[in-house]
Order: sequence, then structure tokens, then C-alpha cells
Amino acid sequence: MGSSLGLALKKRGVDVEVRAYARRAETRDAALEVGAADAVFSDPVEAVQGADMVVFCVPILKIPELAKACLSGLSPEAVLTDVGSTKAELAILMDGLLAGTDVVFVGSHPICGSEQQGIEAGKSNLYKGAVTVVTPQADAVEGTVSEVSNLWKSVGASVRVMSPETHDEILATTSHLPHMVAATLVRSVNDGLFCGTGFLDTTRVAAGSPEVWSDIVQTNAPALKSALKVFQEHLDELNSLIDAADGEKLSAWFATARDKRKELLG
Repeated sequence: MGSSLGLALKKRGVDVEVRAYARRAETRDAALEVGAADAVFSDPVEAVQGADMVVFCVPILKIPELAKACLSGLSPEAVLTDVGSTKAELAILMDGLLAGTDVVFVGSHPICGSEQQGIEAGKSNLYKGAVTVVTPQADAVEGTVSEVSNLWKSVGASVRVMSPETHDEILATTSHLPHMVAATLVRSVNDGLFCGTGFLDTTRVAAGSPEVWSDIVQTNAPALKSALKVFQEHLDELNSLIDAADGEKLSAWFATARDKRKELLG
């Protein structure tokens, strides 16, 4: 996500200097080689010095840790944001970390990307046409919300603004539950010899970063548990229909799923 953002900013000629931080030397070299950043640093304090905006592109529970490491280098009125898939718990953690400073955190979640990882997986057009949800706290200053929104608009995304809590409730069913289902399906298959395209399509996201998804589950557990409960109810219904061996009712069950998919995808 981070390399894609840097590549998009550079390709679109956005008038910014892109400074990046990475722990490993090979990652820093790769970021420069692919053109994702103008400068890359091994020290997060150096990376953020003079920055108007800082975007954290690491697993969710690593964000407060990295933000804390950046504090001494941040400009007094810097705006912080991120690309994480859950927002409510992170907002609370960041509020506590930034208390007593003028630094502001406004969460954001670009709803795009893939299961691929690493600098080399970056794509300059990743955000084009994608929806990015910006999730300010209730007391956020409108100007900072606009700054974060404009960042994503500058790389081709469309922006929706909603509360962190609303975001997490929605994404629990549309993003987080599908990953849980995909991962469970993979764990349920013993032999891949005859896996077809349906298996490939359904389980693609299960190849995503385990650390990223562990953090997502931990930081959105209540909403995800509710989504899993509803999913289990539908599984139980299907199991009953299979036991009843009623072809007509089974066909109707699948037809309802087909029609709802069409409706959801517009």
C-alpha cells in the first residue's frame, strides 16, 4: 500500500516530496529503485521531519508503536493518517498517544489492494477509481479532514467520510468476514489436485499477510463476531436444506444468493 501511494503521487505529478521509512536496508533500496520515494530513511524521526502529512502503512497494531517513535521529529501541526482496515480502536490508541500535542490523527482506509506483499507489489494505479473511507473522530477539525481527503483524491480515489465505528461495522461483513471464510475454506481442503477456478477465486485473499489479518481480527472482534454469527445461521440453514434433500428449496436458496450478489454489486 505504501509503495503504491508513493508511485501514484510521483506518476500523477503531485507536488510533494515523498520521504519514507523502512527498517531493512533491502527495503529502502527497493523503494528507491522502483521510484516509490524521493528519499528513504532507517530512522523514523528523520523520515517525518518537516512533513505536513504522515501516512502509516504498517499492520494496525504497529501504527501506535511507530507513531510514538516518530513523535520527536513531527512538526507541531502535522496530520497523521494510515491505510489500516479497522479504525475505531486505532483512533482511541492514537488519541491517547497524541494527547497534549497539536498533532492530529485522522484515519483512512483505501478499499483496494491485493494479497501481494512487498515494495515490488506496488502499483501506481492502485488507488485510481477506488473508494477510500476517511474516518475522523467527532471532534476533528474540518480542515484536517479535507487534507486527508485531498491526499487520496490526488491519487485518483473517491472519498467517503464516516465515523470509525460505522466503518468497522460495515467492513466486518464486506471485507473481514470474506477473509475469514476464505481462510477457513483453505484449512478445510485436504487435497488440491482437483481445485478449480472457483476455489482460486474464493480463496485468493487467504494469501494475505497473517500479521495484518491477525491485527484486523483483534481490533474489530465484536463486529466480526456478529458477522460470523449471521454467517453461521446461513450455514445452518443450508445444512438443514441438504438434510431435507429438497431440490426446489435448495435452488431457491442459491437463487436468493445470486440475486443478492447482483444487488450488492449494483
